[in-house]
Amino acid sequence: MSLLEKPDAVTVGDFADGPDIMLWNPAVTSKRWRCQVLRVFLARCLSTRCALGILVLAMVVGTGATESLGGALAVGGAIALLLSGLCDAGITAACLATEHQHGRRCALERSPGEFFLRSDDFLDLGPAAHRTAGLLIDLTGELHTTAARDWIDPELPGRVHQAVWDALTRLIRTAPARRHAARLVAMPGEADLAATTATAIADFDGLLGELLFHLQGCVTLTRAWEAKLRHAELVESTSAVEAELRAASIGMLVEVAEELPKAVFAYVTAARDLTGAGRFPWELPAAEPVP
Repeated sequence: MSLLEKPDAVTVGDFADGPDIMLWNPAVTSKRWRCQVLRVFLARCLSTRCALGILVLAMVVGTGATESLGGALAVGGAIALLLSGLCDAGITAACLATEHQHGRRCALERSPGEFFLRSDDFLDLGPAAHRTAGLLIDLTGELHTTAARDWIDPELPGRVHQAVWDALTRLIRTAPARRHAARLVAMPGEADLAATTATAIADFDGLLGELLFHLQGCVTLTRAWEAKLRHAELVESTSAVEAELRAASIGMLVEVAEELPKAVFAYVTAARDLTGAGRFPWELPAAEPVP
């Protein structure tokens, strides 16, 4: 992925609590992403190292002390500080989409859901919702990277991306309702309200499960076609290997070599007879004459 190219629909990022799968907001345009990368790069260029390097360099050059040994060393140190700060800014910008192991939230995480959602954003919604959210993100990523993509509707991965993003943003908004339901369960005499709220949440989760079921159907079909494509590739490569083996056949060499033992046999038996060397081990002894 190019530095200024926006991330794919689904990527993996490194967070302080470990790697996690990320679903990027489909509304993030390439132009907005480039602006964000440049903003982060420029912000890192204003670091203490860069500022100190520029300040020292300006002071040494301004005072004309560059001719002295101390001045030359100061210039070298200032340039090293400046280059170090620029390298840090470049690395930060290049890893903006994947590196999130910060002591504080980075620019992409200050407004949750503005740029991406990660699997662990759904941990507080319960194990079932967390699992469903993770599966939806996984399926979205698979539909974007499937080898069968050239054979399906070109717009389908984008439609799936948008549908899953909309569903998960709505899922996050159910957090207050789920907390309210938990409070109602703990309140004596509020069983009816607790049941009503639980039913509404179950209806939402049921629809989310239906969405998951439909996407699993899409992925099942693409996996089946991928298997067909792999088989076709194996058939083609096997045919090519067979053709190469036929072209490299040594049948004619074997036919020529078939006559060689006969020629050698004729020569060695003639030599045996001439020299009186006796029979070979494989030859039967001559039959003795009957008296």
